[in-house]
This record gives sequence, structure tokens and C-alpha cells, in this order.
Amino acid sequence: MVIEIKKCSLRSDYVFGKLNERFLYVLCSLLFKRVKMNFEKKTKSILYGMEFTHGLRRALVGALALVYFISLGFDIVAITTLFAISGIVLILFEFPTSAIADYDSRKKSLMISFFLFFVSFLGIFLFKEFWLIVPFWLLGAIAWTFSTGAGSAWVIDALKLAKEKSKLVSLISREYLFEKGGHIIGGLIGLIIVAINFRFIWLFLSLSYLFMFFIIWKYMEERNFKSTNTPHGYVIKSWIKAKESFSYLIHKKNKQLRALMVGSFFGTLSVSSFFIGLPLLFTQNLGMSPEYLAGLYGFIAILAFIGLALAERLPTRKGLRNPLIILVGVMGVSMLAFALSSSIWLAIILFSILEISLAMINVLEDSAYQISFSSKIRASLGSVTSINWSISDSIAVFLAGLSINYFGVVNTLLFSGVLAFIEAGVYLIGMGRGE
Repeated sequence: MVIEIKKCSLRSDYVFGKLNERFLYVLCSLLFKRVKMNFEKKTKSILYGMEFTHGLRRALVGALALVYFISLGFDIVAITTLFAISGIVLILFEFPTSAIADYDSRKKSLMISFFLFFVSFLGIFLFKEFWLIVPFWLLGAIAWTFSTGAGSAWVIDALKLAKEKSKLVSLISREYLFEKGGHIIGGLIGLIIVAINFRFIWLFLSLSYLFMFFIIWKYMEERNFKSTNTPHGYVIKSWIKAKESFSYLIHKKNKQLRALMVGSFFGTLSVSSFFIGLPLLFTQNLGMSPEYLAGLYGFIAILAFIGLALAERLPTRKGLRNPLIILVGVMGVSMLAFALSSSIWLAIILFSILEISLAMINVLEDSAYQISFSSKIRASLGSVTSINWSISDSIAVFLAGLSINYFGVVNTLLFSGVLAFIEAGVYLIGMGRGE
């Protein structure tokens, strides 16, 4: 891919397709101020840039963090306990940070998030001792709480998309498309960096978040949002938003939202425990070396584009319930078959099917959530879903560590598949046919 800075144009080899070309063109335009763009294009481009950066993080951390910490000599139970504790920290900070997004500024919240990620990964790069790494890892969890709900709330309200079901599904699908683009680049970079020096993945992530922090600071605009002045401190503000959010959740009219919360809880248990065991099955049971594992994650992320394209084209007029049930069932079958596979190529094929299904599930679930949310507490409701995810993820990661230690990787992965079928059952019973 070649970028001609003077003319601010580019020639793409179409690895990422026209959407990624458009994002790079807009980014180039922002940096060199050669092209004026409309508000919608700029808003979407900044959103896609943030998701691309999160994709880099998820690819490298998801594939390599556990393996990296084991390579430093840390005990697996200590590592998974740290992962679980970070989820608890995330829960504790969700509402205080969402109050900033709903009361003061979504831009401010996102700037804080990206700067804290920069500091977090820089600290993990600088130190090798477990107890020095711990606070920086936990800082990363706090950083994420400033992003949860804020990014979606900012773009959906700024572009007035809350009630536009087809446009909302399209936006979220493309949002995941760029997140998967980050997965691809992250996987390829991980393949190179790990071969040179495993430790440098943290420096790369740190600088990536610092770069995006400056983009948000310089170019993000907030429209259709008014800050609310209250005499209370953030503790009281967060309590008010928490009360409003949970009152909204338990209201009798919001049955779909409750079903989504319960189903997502079991879905996160399933997916989080599965992805703890997945790299160990590849590296320990099937003999794949760590650098190839990072490359595999990037390659699989390319295939996930298929799922995102299909999700964007799914009919939405008759609801999202039936597609969700079918896709979660496919995910469960893939997990069970993956756990029992003895061939590395069969495992890669099943991982591909799982990733495609999961990409579609993410788009449909997020779309269903945003349709169910109230605009005035959108960021706080996003925090409720994040807390739901964090509790489930913490439980899954902690128990997965114990399960792998006492029952083995295969049995842990099998149990993950069973949990996926429970998620499908919740959607079958709890969501109406037209939802």
C-alpha cells in the first residue's frame, strides 16, 4: 500500500477493501488538512480508527498475553487470577466513568481512555516483575471503562441513528469490520515482533493508543449532546445514572433488553473461557509456536470479514432473534468439535467457522442493545452491559484457569461449548419473535 503525502491520495492493494481505503484516505486528509469532509464521514472515520486500534490490542493481547506471561515464568493460576481481578476493577469503575460520558463529555471520556491505555502498555513494556506489571495491567481495565458506551453513544447520537435499524446494523457491522482490520494488522505485526523480541508488542500497542489519542483530541466533535450541570460530585452522579439505568432495565416494557443481558452473560462465559483455552490447545496440544499463533489470529480475522458482510445484509425487519439463535448454535457446535480435534488443520477450520459466527453474533447483539437503549442514558446503559460482560468474563477466566489446571484444556473447551447452547436457549425463550 502506497500513500502519496503531497497529494494526500493512496493506492490500495485491496487487502482491506474499499472501506479501509476510505478510512486511510480520511486519516491522511486529517493529518495533512488537504481535504474538507462532511461531519458524517469524519465522525465515522474517527469511530473506525478507534475500533481499529482496539482491534490491534485484542489481537495481540488475546493471542499473546497469557503466553508472554508464562514465558516470564509466572504461574498460570496467578495470571488468570490477575485477569479476573481486572474484570472486578472494571466493574467498580464503570459507573463513575460513564457519568463523565453522560453528564460532561463523551470526547473527554474517550481521550482519558486512550491516554490511560498508552500508559498501561508502556508500563507492561518497561517491567518484567509480576508485582510491577500488575498495576499497569489493572490500569488498562480502568482505561477501558472510559471507552465502554462512550464511543457508541457519541456516534449514534451525533448522527441520530438510534431509531434507524438498518443504518444502525450497517454502522455496527462496519465498526466491527475495522476492528477486525486491526486484528489482521495486529496478527501480522505480532508475527514479526515476536520473532524479533516478544516484549516489543507492548511498546507497539502503547504508541498506537498515543497516536489515536491525538486524533480524538484534535478532530472529534460532539453534536446532539448537551452537558448537564449538577451540584453533585461524580460519586453521586454515577449513583444517579446507575439508578436510572437499572430502573430502565427492570421496566416491564424492556423484556428484550433483559433477555439480551442474560443471554450475553452465558455467551461471555462461553467465549471467554474458550479463548483462554484456545491458545494453549494450539501451542501445547497441537505444537504451534507462539509467533505463528499471532499470525493465525490475523489470518482468521480476515475470514471474519465474511461474517461482518453477511451480518450487514441480514434482513432486520422481522427482528434479530432467529438469526441470533442459529448463529449461537453454530458457535457451540464449532467449540465442541474444536475441543475434540487432533489435527491442526481441522482446528484452524473450526476456529474460522467460530470466528465468522462470532462476528455476526457481535453485530446482531450490539444492534439489538442499541435499539433497546434510551438516548439520555445510552453511555450508562452501555456500562451496564459492560458490567454484565465483566462479571461473566471474570468468572469465566478465573474458573477456566482452575479448570485447565485440574481438568485439562480439552474438558475446559467442551464446557465452553455447552454454555453456548444455554445462551441460545435464553434467546429462544426470552426474546419475542418480532424482536
